[in-house]
Amino acid sequence: MGPKKNMQTEEVNDIKKSLDFLTEEMITVKTQQSRLLELLEEVKQLRLQNIEKDKRIVELERRVDDLEQ
Repeated sequence: MGPKKNMQTEEVNDIKKSLDFLTEEMITVKTQQSRLLELLEEVKQLRLQNIEKDKRIVELERRVDDLEQ
C-alpha cells in the first residue's frame, strides 16, 4: 500500500496548494473590489459636487445677466 498512499498524499498536497493559491487570489480580488467600490463612491460624490457647481454657475450667470440689463 506504499505507492497508493503516496499518491493519495500527493493528491491531498496538490489540493491544499490549489486551495492556498485560490485563497490568495480571492484575497487579492476582494482587496481590489473594495478599492474599486471606494473609488466609485468618490466618483459619485464628485459628480454630485459638479452638479451643484453647475447649478451655482447658472445662478451666477443669471445674476450677471440681470445686472447687465
